[in-house]
Amino acid sequence: MKLQIYGCLFLIVLAGISGCQNNGNIREKKTTPSTTATKATVPPSAQDYNNRGTAYQQVGRLHEAASAYQQAIELKPTLIEAHHNLGTVYVMQGKLAEAIVAYKRVIQLRPDLAEAYVDLGRVYGLAGRLDEAIAEYQKALTRDAKLVYAHYGIGLAYRHKGMFSEAIAALKQAILLQPNFPDALMQLGYIYRKTEQFTEAVEAFTIITQIYPENSEAYHELGVCHTKQGAYPEAIKAFERALQLNPEAVGTQNLLQVAQARASRQK
Repeated sequence: MKLQIYGCLFLIVLAGISGCQNNGNIREKKTTPSTTATKATVPPSAQDYNNRGTAYQQVGRLHEAASAYQQAIELKPTLIEAHHNLGTVYVMQGKLAEAIVAYKRVIQLRPDLAEAYVDLGRVYGLAGRLDEAIAEYQKALTRDAKLVYAHYGIGLAYRHKGMFSEAIAALKQAILLQPNFPDALMQLGYIYRKTEQFTEAVEAFTIITQIYPENSEAYHELGVCHTKQGAYPEAIKAFERALQLNPEAVGTQNLLQVAQARASRQK
């Protein structure tokens, strides 16, 4: 939201009283007092406070942002965007319980708003309340079956629950809706690697490097998978590229040395 912060400008014009001299005698000249120009003070509206909060939020002044959103809500309790924005600030501050309350209020005001359930599900996920997160994502999908982040959120929650088949299905659905979705591809690759489906993992991580060739983590994971498959030249190439992008990655350096040692023994 593009925001403007409104202030009040007070303009006061003062007129002076002047006199004049005539024939050496001082005569008072009767003057009419000047009109003092004033503008009525207009207090900020709820939308003004919401806009002010977003401006604070954009520059990282989260305490002031939360205060402004709270003032907006006090003036207009039904202002949905202020509740949503307040919830987002609470997430950024790590105040997850408060964020849940804010997002629930959005849902109370707009129970048909599918994205609100995604927001609530995300906070439940961050709080480790995975079943509640999945339930909110599913509510979102009953309102909009094509919400990519609802499918992604379900996949992420199932991954953390160790329910890998369900996680793969959800993540694949997210990727079907948005093929160039690196986060979903990365999560899918992690699951394939963990379940030793290395061919599928290599495919997922390779797609990421094609979309985002500067993603050092994808190259690192490619190196790990190639090492597991005994494809050491490919592993070395992947690890070297990862280190070009992130030279300080000690774990990658160690794995590169392992791949190099094993490759030399194969010769």
